[in-house]
Parts: sequence; structure tokens; C-alpha cells
Amino acid sequence: MRITNYWSKWNALTNSTKIKFLYASVTLTVIKIGLTVLPFNHFRKLFHWISSSDKKKNLRKQEIDEIVRAINTSANILPFELLCLPRALAAKFLLRKVPSLSLEIGIEVNKDKDFEAHAWVEKDGNVIIGDWSESIFYQRLWVWE
Repeated sequence: MRITNYWSKWNALTNSTKIKFLYASVTLTVIKIGLTVLPFNHFRKLFHWISSSDKKKNLRKQEIDEIVRAINTSANILPFELLCLPRALAAKFLLRKVPSLSLEIGIEVNKDKDFEAHAWVEKDGNVIIGDWSESIFYQRLWVWE
């Protein structure tokens, strides 16, 4: 029953949305493998080299939102855990030509809780993926532009 439900939802998507979903799924899978098998410093250098682009292309907010939705949907469906960092890295990669995009990593500032880190992506100071509740405050530790 579940497969038929997915299949009917898949068939209802536009070709453009299907392509975004497939790109997001492949990107998330490659990032998960890279983060798992490579030391983070090596992964960071390789990711920077692969995702660098001199060409800039502004996308409409709707297009960015569609890519973010594809990333989040793929991350929820794929059979392995994909938390905030792989999702943020996927957004950074798939939107690499969009100017003013930064990947941020921070820690939660709350002395009553255990250490918690979070990754998100911002465009012009607005969070596009990795949003959190207003009751939580994250202190930025690292910005990856």
C-alpha cells in the first residue's frame, strides 16, 4: 500500500519537480557517504572544490523553495539518517550559483541543556533551510560562504 501511495504521488509531480527530487536524493547520498568515510577536513576541501562556481545566477524565491522542499522530502524518505548538516550541504551545493548564500554552523546557547550543534543555510540573512524554533538561540561558530 505504501509503495502505491508513493507511486501515485510521484506520478502527480511535474517533470521539473521530479528532476529536483532526484538531484536532491543523489546529492544527499553522496554527501552522507563523504561525511561518513572522509575526515571532515578532507571532505570540506573536496566539497569546496566541487561546489565552487564563478557563475552566479539569481533564482526566484519559489525556485529556491522548491529545491529546499526536494532536499527535505528526499532526506525524510531516504533509508538513512540525514540531519541538518547533510541537508545544509545539499542546499549549498544545489544552490551554489546563487549569490549571497552561506552555510552557518552554531551551537545552542542554553546552560540547562546538553551541547547541541546545528547547521543551516542563509541567503541575504534569511534562513532558507534548517530553520528552528524562536525559543532556541544558536551562537554562530562558523560561516562557510
